[in-house]
Amino acid sequence: MMDLPKPTFAVTPYGDVDAAQLATLRQGYETAALLKLVEQLDRLRPRLAAGAGIRDDLLRLHRMAHCIINGGPLSEPIGDTDLWECAVALADEFKHLASTFDAIAQQLQPLSQLRPSYES
Repeated sequence: MMDLPKPTFAVTPYGDVDAAQLATLRQGYETAALLKLVEQLDRLRPRLAAGAGIRDDLLRLHRMAHCIINGGPLSEPIGDTDLWECAVALADEFKHLASTFDAIAQQLQPLSQLRPSYES
């Protein structure tokens, strides 16, 4: 009779997972936190959507920069907002988005560690 090592993975309806990591997550991972991530994304959605979103603001900044840096045509109202103010606001918003997406990635990291190892 051959001695087989105990499997290090567990079979689930959604694929094999690392058995030890699954046991750890069952001890303290709050799956409801994933729903909070969805809520965070829902709050960001208006700024990421087309029309009056961050994309449009970035295109506006490009038109302003193209005008003063490349000598392009005047295509934005004068005196509305300074170019640098738009750049600062967008840079801050992208930093906030990056921070938010990093926090989301950190919340997902424990689930990614469910990847099984089939080596003994």
